[in-house]
Amino acid sequence: MFNNTNGLMRRRCYPYLRSVVMIACLFLWVGTASAQDSQEITGTVTDASNGEPLPGANVTVVGEPIGTATNVDGEYALDVPSSAEMLRFSFIGYEAQEVPIEGRTTIDVALTSDASSLDEVVVIGYGTQEERDVTGAVESVRTEDFNQAPVVSPENLISGKVAGVQISSGDGSPGGGNLVRIRGENSFSAGNDPLYVIDGVPIDNGGNRAQRNPLNFLNPNDIASMTVLKDASATAIYGSRGANGVILIETKQAGEDEGRITYDGSVSTSVINDRVSMMGAEEYRNVVRNDGPSQAINQLGRTSTDWQDLVERQSFGQEHSVSFARGYEDSDFRLSLGYLDQEGTLQGSSTERISLSFNYNQQFLDDALSITANLRGSQTQDQFEPGGMVGNAASFNPTVPVRDFDSPYGGFFEWGESLAEKNPLAQLVLAENEGQARRSLGNVEAEYRIPFVEGLSARLNVGYDVQEGEQVFFAPTNLKEEADQGEDAGTVQRANFTRTNSLLDAYLTYDNEFEEIDSRFDITAGYSYQDFVSKFPEFTAFSLDNNIFGGSSTGPASESQTFVDVVPNRLISGFGRINYTFADRYLATFTVRRDGSSRFGPAEQWGTFPSAALGWRVNEEPFMDDVDFLSSLRLRLSWGITGNQEIGNFGFEPLYTPGDAQSQVQFGNSFITTLRPSAADEGLKWEEKTTYNAGINFGLFDERFSGSVEVYREDTDDLLRIIPVAAGANLRNRLLTNIGEVRNQGVETSLSLSIFRGGDFTWDANFNAAYNENEVLKVSNDDNFEGILTGGIAGATGNNVQILREGESLGTFFLYEQSYDENGDPIFTDPNDTEAYGELLNSRRPVGNASPDWVLGHTSQFAYQNFDASVSLRAHIGNDVYNNNASNFGHLGRLSDIVASNIHTSYNETGFTQPQYFSDIYLEDGSFLRLDNVSVGYTVRQIPGVNQLRVYGTASNLLTITGYDGPDPEVNGGIDNNLYPRSRSFTAGVNLQF
Repeated sequence: MFNNTNGLMRRRCYPYLRSVVMIACLFLWVGTASAQDSQEITGTVTDASNGEPLPGANVTVVGEPIGTATNVDGEYALDVPSSAEMLRFSFIGYEAQEVPIEGRTTIDVALTSDASSLDEVVVIGYGTQEERDVTGAVESVRTEDFNQAPVVSPENLISGKVAGVQISSGDGSPGGGNLVRIRGENSFSAGNDPLYVIDGVPIDNGGNRAQRNPLNFLNPNDIASMTVLKDASATAIYGSRGANGVILIETKQAGEDEGRITYDGSVSTSVINDRVSMMGAEEYRNVVRNDGPSQAINQLGRTSTDWQDLVERQSFGQEHSVSFARGYEDSDFRLSLGYLDQEGTLQGSSTERISLSFNYNQQFLDDALSITANLRGSQTQDQFEPGGMVGNAASFNPTVPVRDFDSPYGGFFEWGESLAEKNPLAQLVLAENEGQARRSLGNVEAEYRIPFVEGLSARLNVGYDVQEGEQVFFAPTNLKEEADQGEDAGTVQRANFTRTNSLLDAYLTYDNEFEEIDSRFDITAGYSYQDFVSKFPEFTAFSLDNNIFGGSSTGPASESQTFVDVVPNRLISGFGRINYTFADRYLATFTVRRDGSSRFGPAEQWGTFPSAALGWRVNEEPFMDDVDFLSSLRLRLSWGITGNQEIGNFGFEPLYTPGDAQSQVQFGNSFITTLRPSAADEGLKWEEKTTYNAGINFGLFDERFSGSVEVYREDTDDLLRIIPVAAGANLRNRLLTNIGEVRNQGVETSLSLSIFRGGDFTWDANFNAAYNENEVLKVSNDDNFEGILTGGIAGATGNNVQILREGESLGTFFLYEQSYDENGDPIFTDPNDTEAYGELLNSRRPVGNASPDWVLGHTSQFAYQNFDASVSLRAHIGNDVYNNNASNFGHLGRLSDIVASNIHTSYNETGFTQPQYFSDIYLEDGSFLRLDNVSVGYTVRQIPGVNQLRVYGTASNLLTITGYDGPDPEVNGGIDNNLYPRSRSFTAGVNLQF
């Protein structure tokens, strides 16, 4: 089957060819307007204050789905039915106008600025606030500023866009999970991920086995904005879940559209950037014949097999999204449907998503009562590459064939030894591993403006988040690792999950201005109840009689095991916030939240999380009246405490787990199943983070140049950590408890520039940079404690190359310094020489760090007439990567294993005959500069029946500049070990608005 590449490519490409044909048909269709009795109306739309043209202004026929947009000179031309009576002109930041046609063929309109819309509003916890009044570290990214490349996971929309926010893909798998860190690592064992709040519903960060990333349920095309809350003043309103920052996701609403249909479609292809540098067949033969033992020489084959090439492929993807939005006088709604199909660049991997969303807003009682409903659902289908396939493809002997038709292992070549490496193609073809997940999230929010108290409103938000799905794994009896099990060969595993998240928020808001004291109060007080229930039924059957049914049936199995875990969790809270403004320039914010969590025992179940912040709008002072170039200047100071409760449930009391057949106790002729208690700490409590933040926001020359600078320090106490305990204590040798302190401190800066605006050409740019310094202040109550080894690696059992030690950073490596001879060649130390190698191990010291010191981002956006382009760059500086592929594969000891396996090309430089896992020769500078995205588009606005047509092309991950020798320097955790390779992608797409 592997030689039939033409047939495989045809089957793989047909769906995408259909997509290309469909997009081409749309181009043809938009050029064929239906004939009707109509007249052409032309004109110009300008700014009433200065007469400048307004490019991109919307011109629509009232009551009809007909419209267009003005060109770069503010001109428009629109075919209007003879029955039409009115045109509507609108543009962001301006008051819309409806103008009677009255038989005219030329209509010019001057739009007036809408002062209320010019004060940018940002979303904060349980409300909104004008950007000029914000006292915390808050940064919002809107649709027009998102990364232009098609993405599966919504987090990637703001990668490189927000100072202090590090977003790194875990690997190159389709829809793979991301590492998201706001101002560094804060915890040892509790979660470091931020809290996500989608349309007012805080969601659970817990993953599942049926999909790579639980956030993939959300269609990025439905997102209107993502707001990052970074300091305690902004996050304390979320109390025990705000320690790692908060990301607020708001989805698109209809607004005042008369009725608009939008279609986005794209097709893409991806190729792998780089791979693990292993020897080719001829190079391997030469090394074996010259330096290998007789066993390795005898195992040389006669073929040349590039195993990595065989498991890789050029992948294809397609994405389609269509939405309809309509606004009425007292209501509006938006409905969208999305479809995504993305292959992985490794055979056997893919992700597919179907999504549906509905947003509805309705006003009642003369706008005193408003009701908003947000509903969305999706189904994702993930196909997973076999576990171990990447590593086996790198290390399997390159001189043996793929197939051995006399083999009992499905006709694939395999070594006879049970512990030998496995044929990666056999794993790919014979095994099955896929998952399906369904998720629905929604809420209904009602706001009632109480008529007898000016400024007082009551709000009720009822929400839910339901996830369910199943992972199915099938390993047939003729798969080598199964056949080695003898009578137990063959496995079918079905792992189901259901997660339910119920939310009730009830709160009052009071927003009023008192002119007699030149003050404004914005007060919020409320109650929140959130209940989580997770169920994980799992069934494993083994010892199969046949492989006929695959993973669809467990009937052929003679042995089985069943597990059901039910995990409840509840959070009850009261919260309050006061925003106070005096003289329109002095600002103060006070917030408090009290949380009760079922994850902690009765003595520590409740926690209080306060914050306070001050702000000063300096530019509003009378003495600044003559400073014309300064359009805004705001100084901010904040302090606050937030918590972290992202641990397992019921760690404060022992849970009893029934043993399996291997842990029964015999009493007479009977075997009794045991019950084993888990370790417990009755005093388990919240992690608490205290944050100090000073910031400045500024704008120059009517905000043509604007930016911010933040300086912060964050101290996290009572860190949750699994530590070794005395044997026999708690019937366990490890325990989750509160111990340790960590500090993060740093500087962030963001700068937005309108570099050039003149004639037909514009250039806008954004720069952001963040420096973070992390230090472990405390690990143990024992002053002589040397630290905890972490950072497990491949190669032998129990080897660790990182350490958790006071005075060092989280992610610090722990290695010995490599010695070199007079020629600069590394000196090998035989691990079998107990004394010499023992001295080397004792000389290990903290060196390097997995986290970057600096995270930088830059985006430039260009426009020339109807053309547009954007470029996004991202850089990490100061991080190190341990090349575990080189340390594990790059030595001659590979030839003396159970069977001889391939060797990493680093052997040519080191000449190591045995592994040197703890040498710093494998620790490399992981700093990089990456050209993330380049996008070019062309927009046509004057097509009959079409408001706007934009075609575009995007290239992603085009270039990476780095000194790292491995496949890719962006390695979460700093240990490069058989990661799914990243790819370079090319996308062509179209956006249509009707």
